[in-house]
Amino acid sequence: MNQNSLNGQINDQAPVRSYIRRFWAPFSLGTLTLALTNLFDILTPFALMKAIDAIANRQPDSLLKAIGLYLLFMLGAVSFRHQWRIHFGRFHHSVADDLRNRLFRKYTELGPRFFEKNPTGELMSLMINDVNTFRMGVGPGLLILMDGVFLIVFIIPFMLSISVDWTWKTLILLPFIPFVIRFMEDRIGKASRVNQDRLAELSGYTQELVSGIRVVKGFAQEPHRQKRHREYSNLYAASCNLVARYDAFFEPALQIGVATGSVILLAWGSADVLSGAVTLGTFVAFHEYIKRMIWPMAALGSGLSMLSQARSSYNRMAEVFSAKPEVDESAKLAVDRFDSLTVRNLNYTYPDAQMPALSDVSFQLRKGERVGIVGPVGSGKSTLIQIICRIREAPVDSVFVNGKDLREYSIESWRSHVAVTPQEPFLFARTIQSNLLFGQPEGLLTTTDDRAIEVADAVRIRAEIERLPRAFQAWLGEKGVNLSGGQRQRMTMARSLSRLPLTDAVQSNCASPASVLILDDSLSAVDTATEKILLERLEAARKHDRQLTMIVVSHRINAVQESDLILVLNNGRIEAQGRHEELMVQSKTYRTLCLLQGLEVPRSLKPESVST
Repeated sequence: MNQNSLNGQINDQAPVRSYIRRFWAPFSLGTLTLALTNLFDILTPFALMKAIDAIANRQPDSLLKAIGLYLLFMLGAVSFRHQWRIHFGRFHHSVADDLRNRLFRKYTELGPRFFEKNPTGELMSLMINDVNTFRMGVGPGLLILMDGVFLIVFIIPFMLSISVDWTWKTLILLPFIPFVIRFMEDRIGKASRVNQDRLAELSGYTQELVSGIRVVKGFAQEPHRQKRHREYSNLYAASCNLVARYDAFFEPALQIGVATGSVILLAWGSADVLSGAVTLGTFVAFHEYIKRMIWPMAALGSGLSMLSQARSSYNRMAEVFSAKPEVDESAKLAVDRFDSLTVRNLNYTYPDAQMPALSDVSFQLRKGERVGIVGPVGSGKSTLIQIICRIREAPVDSVFVNGKDLREYSIESWRSHVAVTPQEPFLFARTIQSNLLFGQPEGLLTTTDDRAIEVADAVRIRAEIERLPRAFQAWLGEKGVNLSGGQRQRMTMARSLSRLPLTDAVQSNCASPASVLILDDSLSAVDTATEKILLERLEAARKHDRQLTMIVVSHRINAVQESDLILVLNNGRIEAQGRHEELMVQSKTYRTLCLLQGLEVPRSLKPESVST
């Protein structure tokens, strides 16, 4: 799917201009009202000049007019200032909202390889800290910068209209300011990039530490982890201080040039007032304009500093946007039904790996059948499941569904036919019912209590749920931390079963029913008795619904023994395939697994020794 088509042609090389074009309405209104605010604001010294001259010349009528002008200009500035705050707020918060959604959408497109290389804490830092830094740059930063530019553009003509001689003398240091800005902008940009990297490292370490706090306590590693956390925190603090030092020098370096103008005006301008060449009101007004030039100079520095930090943060996000998904999502063909799955001469090697994870794997699975997959650790079982689910992409002409290459179908269409219980159970920090019915449309979560009860019954966890306060409405901790390992596994299995029509009574409650159920070694944390009951119930459901196909991956022979077809994987290859009785004869690995698990093996087939 084309990322730009989803996001209004955002150019990662010029993101600020792209977002201005995308949200042009609030930006344009904010810019217009900001310009009007500044225009009214710089007119107030002009009214002040008229008022002082009227007082000096004892002209009460002119004084009243000057006071009226001053009040009018002040009211205009206040009114438009209120408006630019509203419009610019809409602009930069819309940018942040779009960025957060772009990042999240990109995360959902990327495959396991990306998340294996990038810690969760760093990815969360992008979503929170870098997005906010960019928002501050294109919002308050850009606003401050334009505020300074508008004031310079408006103020200098007024100063020139009063006195060209005073203007060039008091602003003589102004041409040097762009060089100072360029020098400091480069250093702030580099320091900001380091700062964001250090924050991402600290966030990643902290997230990992909090998630694994039980392991840390179990191994009495609190002092060591605290020391490492202090090291990361100190590095982040040092990077913050470096940015702060550059930032603190920026504004004074700009302000000193303008502040010098006040000294020059007092030295040269006071003589013109004393001689009567200019009025006192004119002198005061000109000095007001000089003082108002201090803020634009500081605004240029501050605004460019914030934009520099924003660019650094966006460059980090752009690395994610430029990452290529492992799976091609351009296919549009829909899977209207499931009839067969064929794997033919499948070879797969992980990037940077020396040896293939799967070599010349071939088998066929038909609708309504049950396939078991066994093999030692690292034999390629989970890799095969990930390829079938299109989490990892198989080579062309390797995996076929209904006779067509799996890559020709849209990912969403194919996955709607598959219900997976993963090897590592994951639960969301939501209610138990929300987790059980995660695969159902949101609108059904409050109306399918019977469905939640049924799938909980199917995995023998209903009684344990009902003993909890609030039962099915009980709130789970992060990743289901308040449940045992076996409970988490049964919960994730129930989540998959919620997409299956287990009985006729609740078949109408099953939204988008799945055709293929995959259990990826998902019973390892339950006892053998519970495993047997769960598998018997699944087998009964499969026979009840002849459309249901099952793939069971397990280290336990009991879990796959009754399968229509069993694949024995070893070192990424299929050592043998067939039914249980056939594999007893054909596969040494299968016989060894049976012996190690206490299953009966004919004496004539027993190996001389079994390595444990």
